[in-house]
Amino acid sequence: MVAAAILAPLFVNVGLQAARQAAKPDGSIDGLTAKFVDVNGIRTRYYDYGQGEPIVMLHGGSRSGANVFSRNIPGLAKRFRVLAMDRMGSGLTDNPRTDAEAGTEGQVRFVRAFIEALKLGPVHLVGHSGGGAIAFYFAVEHPDLVKDLVVLAHGPGMPSYGEGPSKLQPELDKCPPVDSFEHPSCRLAALGYTSATFPPEFWAAERFMLSQPKWKEAYEKQQARQQAARARTGATPTDEYRARMWERARTEGMKMPILIYSGKQDKLDWQLSDPHAMMKGELGFFDIVGTRNPRVKMIIVNEGGHFMYREHPDQFNADLIAFIDFWKNNPTAR
Repeated sequence: MVAAAILAPLFVNVGLQAARQAAKPDGSIDGLTAKFVDVNGIRTRYYDYGQGEPIVMLHGGSRSGANVFSRNIPGLAKRFRVLAMDRMGSGLTDNPRTDAEAGTEGQVRFVRAFIEALKLGPVHLVGHSGGGAIAFYFAVEHPDLVKDLVVLAHGPGMPSYGEGPSKLQPELDKCPPVDSFEHPSCRLAALGYTSATFPPEFWAAERFMLSQPKWKEAYEKQQARQQAARARTGATPTDEYRARMWERARTEGMKMPILIYSGKQDKLDWQLSDPHAMMKGELGFFDIVGTRNPRVKMIIVNEGGHFMYREHPDQFNADLIAFIDFWKNNPTAR
């Protein structure tokens, strides 16, 4: 049943268009070529372009992994060495071998192992959505390895759902069931501000990657973890790790420059009746990381959704470069 789901069109809106596109064996798009490296026994796919100070980019919940950054890599690579990795279990990177590796702490350790495997040293760290959470926890735990932190689309600062339906729910109602193999791709499409956010080439690459055997294994393990979570009571190791990192951020503070970057029309899970509900997450996150740290900045992009950096790649690249350059050239500024 799962194998059939993998090979079937991901969902009606993009399946037929994507099927007409040729997928590359490394799953890459937009003329890029991916590389592979062994990270503690995990075969890891990543993009590596440019020279200079390293920028490490961590994607969110997209199963296409680092492909979400394909529109940003060429421009940023004119100034920096840009490394966008498929996080463990995403894209063509191997699946976690244990539940501990799959959890937040395991993902943070994996990012450190990736940085060490490529001998990168301190990096400019960029994380989107769930990858923003990983980037945040990494910066709390390993501040010596982070020159500056950029969190896109809230990540660790999500507000509560509130009452009533979310802005995203009407589109999710058109998707396959939430526990189906196809649902995450449909949800990803719904988060794009327009259909141009994810063109047919993107879906062709995702379709190819999801046809690999690792994804059948990943889907089955995910179903087992979700079933166990429903039966579990009390805190999990992941919950405890996150709580420790939040406490450290509050009590010890964060000293590196931090940029919080958002799309004004990001509708993720924010309450339908509140036009500014999404901003509460960013502002709550700002309040915490801004404690005793004057080097925190927030940028909100209009006509941008959850993937505002794909929708306005030139603007995002320019904002990111300007942020990095300012604190490099003015390290003691207030």
